[in-house]
Amino acid sequence: MFEDKDDRILARWLAGELTPEEQKEFENSTEFLEYQRISQGMERFKKPNFDTSVLKDKVLAQIENKESKGKVIRLKPLYYAIGIAASLALIVGIFFNEISYSTSFGEQLAVNLPDGSSVQLNADSKLTHNRFFWKNDKSVNLKGEAFFKVEKGDGFKVETESGTVSVLGTEFNVRARSANFSLACYEGKVKFETGKPNEEAILEHGDGISLNTAGVIEREKLKEDFPSWTQGTSVFSNVVLVEVIQELEAQYGITIQHNLANDADRFTGSFVHNNLEIALKTVFVPMGIAYEVSIDEKTILLKTP
Repeated sequence: MFEDKDDRILARWLAGELTPEEQKEFENSTEFLEYQRISQGMERFKKPNFDTSVLKDKVLAQIENKESKGKVIRLKPLYYAIGIAASLALIVGIFFNEISYSTSFGEQLAVNLPDGSSVQLNADSKLTHNRFFWKNDKSVNLKGEAFFKVEKGDGFKVETESGTVSVLGTEFNVRARSANFSLACYEGKVKFETGKPNEEAILEHGDGISLNTAGVIEREKLKEDFPSWTQGTSVFSNVVLVEVIQELEAQYGITIQHNLANDADRFTGSFVHNNLEIALKTVFVPMGIAYEVSIDEKTILLKTP
């Protein structure tokens, strides 16, 4: 049985968080070989596809069924089996659980990944990745928007509902809110794949893409050297108004009621993140759309023709 200190070393080693000095000292320790065996065994281990609560219910049902038939059974081995299943689930949870980072409306969050890469999360966004074995699986899952600065190396991926972004070492922005997806490359090179045959794109410095309502990739050239939202302003160029509305809701925690179709009027412009009144005016007044704000400023009703 490992001591608490050894457990902490194991966790940090598996996550790749040991300093060079700690790594050298650790590799010279008597426990290192045993730790290696654990790591190799866990890498070969595949997470079992079963629910321990369901298993428990089935076993207990069998016990009750046999008891109802008047048969004599030994309960200890069955409960022992349940204990083994529960212990296995606990081990799986420790080694395969995820770390999650999330932001609420109007919030931003800086995240440092195990390999030194950094992520800036925009409002109403969530980022998750595996807690251990980062060197073997450098993938993160994104819902929302984030700006990535990735250290050079192989295998870094950003998984979204719209597709996968693969990188080697670069700076890029991913926006994956509901059905709206866009990708902007500010440095290096990235690859985007939708998962459908022959639907992919390679982006280099200054390139941007988005998916239209039909899921087709549309290309564009960037007009900025960094994502504007990191500086407190959202900027749009010829996007459907519904996409702008979604971002207003994410930044201000409001609900905008409207009857606009997803491919209705398009918007070019920007809005600030620190003043709702100004943001609403800069978006809707130029488009000739009247609106009404509730007393608590949580609901906006668009008065479209």
